[in-house]
Amino acid sequence: MLQSFKVAGITFYPYSLFLIAGAVVCFLMFYFLTFKRHTDCFDENLFAMQALVISMGIAVPSSMLADSLFKFLESGIFKLGGATFYGGLLAAISVYSILLCIKKNRKITVYERLSDLSVCIPAGHSLGRVGCFFGGCCFGKPTDCVFGVIFPEDSIPYNYYGKLIAVHPTQLYEAFLLIAIFIFLVICGKNNSFPLYLILYGTVRIFIEFFRNDFRGSVGLPLSPAQLISILLILTGVTVISFKYNKAVGTDKNFLK
Repeated sequence: MLQSFKVAGITFYPYSLFLIAGAVVCFLMFYFLTFKRHTDCFDENLFAMQALVISMGIAVPSSMLADSLFKFLESGIFKLGGATFYGGLLAAISVYSILLCIKKNRKITVYERLSDLSVCIPAGHSLGRVGCFFGGCCFGKPTDCVFGVIFPEDSIPYNYYGKLIAVHPTQLYEAFLLIAIFIFLVICGKNNSFPLYLILYGTVRIFIEFFRNDFRGSVGLPLSPAQLISILLILTGVTVISFKYNKAVGTDKNFLK
């Protein structure tokens, strides 16, 4: 496992590089998708991009704060250091939506913007999970299956288990499933990518959590914090789709348009 490497005397960490690459890919994809789909809304598109930059900036401290809060509820110790994807995602979506609402006389609805963004998120997120694999965080439970991976000494899984042991590469499982979600949304999502993303990723995350074994905090329930949030996202996605479907049926519009 390549935890770091040096180029011209400078140390680089694949974990950080993949996280940065994921954010850049998400931003660039959204840029091209936005200006491709809404060619006659240049000023509004530019405002949407600015709002996204602000939202992504807020997502970083929010992800760290949420992680610390979940761990505090279980351990009683509040300490910044880790990060949780859901903390950043929920903060970014909330701030992004609020900023979009500030723009008056919008030709593009907030729902359409969120659907555009939802196509891009899993692509960038998948790179982030590859970074997690190199960093050793978000690791899985011990396993004898053919997919088991043995992380090196001094890695996070090694220090957690106290020995070299094969574990589920949950980071790569999730990265693969995120790519599948991305492909599905590109082909089938159309203008309903936002609720579909909530449902699909929520389902994937619930599944992945059963194989993870890193310290993720607690909310006082048998479910992990991520699983609880996933259920709420799935319910939100189903509610939005049901509302959109009923509205489309009532106006004789094509729901999948």
